[in-house]
Amino acid sequence: MSLYDGGASEISLNGFQIVRGQMFNRQSEPAMTMWYSSASFNTACYSALNDCTCIQMLVNSEEKKIIIRPCPSKDKDAVTWLTAGDKVKYKKIECSRLTHQLFDLWGLKKDLRYRASGKLVISDQKVMLMFDFANCEIWRGQKMVNSIEI
Repeated sequence: MSLYDGGASEISLNGFQIVRGQMFNRQSEPAMTMWYSSASFNTACYSALNDCTCIQMLVNSEEKKIIIRPCPSKDKDAVTWLTAGDKVKYKKIECSRLTHQLFDLWGLKKDLRYRASGKLVISDQKVMLMFDFANCEIWRGQKMVNSIEI
């Protein structure tokens, strides 16, 4: 019997649970990871923002969201996240003053790391990436602890 010969039978979905997309490897999707003393972005983030060398970071403390957007290197708030010609998978950016504040404000645990998927957004005709840390993956070492709302 084949699925295509009309032989499929009706079943109930009671007892089944949807498998969250976060359970699958999504290296091709933009992601930001925060440690207590630093942050990093995967290669897909660089590609999504056309391999720009500097970004600005915007934080919405209440919604636990972070936006990054390309900016000129001359901007006073520019963060160099990529050197022209770099071929890196990710690069940690030391930003302990920022991450310490966010960990305290958001009630995050210092010994864990938090990974949020990025979503392309547009504001004033400019492409940006938004990361939602209210719904992120929580990791201890190489093992995912949880992926719940924080």
